Amino acid sequence: MSENDNGGFTTGLLIGGIIGTVIGILIAPKSGSETRAQLLEQSEYWKGKAEELSETVRDSVAPTIENLSERMAPTVESAREQISPLIEQVNARFTTSEDSDPNQEDKTPNSRPN
Repeated sequence: MSENDNGGFTTGLLIGGIIGTVIGILIAPKSGSETRAQLLEQSEYWKGKAEELSETVRDSVAPTIENLSERMAPTVESAREQISPLIEQVNARFTTSEDSDPNQEDKTPNSRPN
């Protein structure tokens, strides 16, 4: 089993434990106040476990995300550099088109009449 599978298994185990505890408490033959007290106690316990799991996942995923971000930065910058001139050309064509015939109605489907 790889390291990536452990997070899913742990999450499933945690959720299954919560569901099983709640169902067990709800069908147990206790008074309402005892059941509510037990639910409150169990919810505090599971809240702590969920926070621990969240911190563990965050700690294990953060370096991967940072590494990926560092590796992708040059690629993203290169793409921006290549796309920027194309965007400028498109903008220039639209500006030239509007300047050449200002009385022409815009025939695009989503445009509103002036």
